[in-house]
Amino acid sequence: MAATVSAVGLIATLGAPVALADTITADTERETCVASQNDNSSVIRFWENLEDDVRDQRLTELDAEDPGIKTDIEEFIAEEPVAPSAAELQRRLDAVEADEGLAMLLPESRTDPEVVDLQNRQRFQTDYTYDEAQQIIEDIPEDPAANVQQQLDQAADAGTRLAEIRSEVFSERTEEYNQTQFELREDFQACVDAIDDARPIPLQYLILGGAIALALVALGIRAWSNSRKGTRHAG
Repeated sequence: MAATVSAVGLIATLGAPVALADTITADTERETCVASQNDNSSVIRFWENLEDDVRDQRLTELDAEDPGIKTDIEEFIAEEPVAPSAAELQRRLDAVEADEGLAMLLPESRTDPEVVDLQNRQRFQTDYTYDEAQQIIEDIPEDPAANVQQQLDQAADAGTRLAEIRSEVFSERTEEYNQTQFELREDFQACVDAIDDARPIPLQYLILGGAIALALVALGIRAWSNSRKGTRHAG
């Protein structure tokens, strides 16, 4: 039986930079950007919504070959008492020669221990150094979806009907995906800016600034003195 594809796992496979991040917080004392993940992440929401739609379309296709299987799988997902067993559902999928195993047609909350176990989510909190944050900003291109689409297309060519649908649905939502990446880039830029603003002004600049201020004061006094001399001569 093939393994399930979760939003978290898919993101990791695609290599999206800190794709799980929900909030980017600047720790100005340590000069780091802290990325914390939870269910409010725009990228997580994007992939979960996409996976829901992909799964629904595939179940609808399978239902045309085995009427009622979509409802039965949905009841299994909802853990309804009347739902068929996993073994029975898998037997029916095999009977229609589905490319996918049952696990691939289930939402990640039923199959991914990292999602089921809420405590495990704490491990997604990650610190990024100032230089790493700058690199992330530079690495997010103007069309982030292009690379993802290429990888999904490759998976579709060598994979299941589910992979084909995923590639097709993603191609219709590239603008939405790009927006999530641009927001991520803006969050890291804001963090870098906050660290820059919190840094003390180097001593040499303070000395230089003080020297310039004194020079301006001296010029002002000299100009005032010269104007006074001119006034006396005129008198």
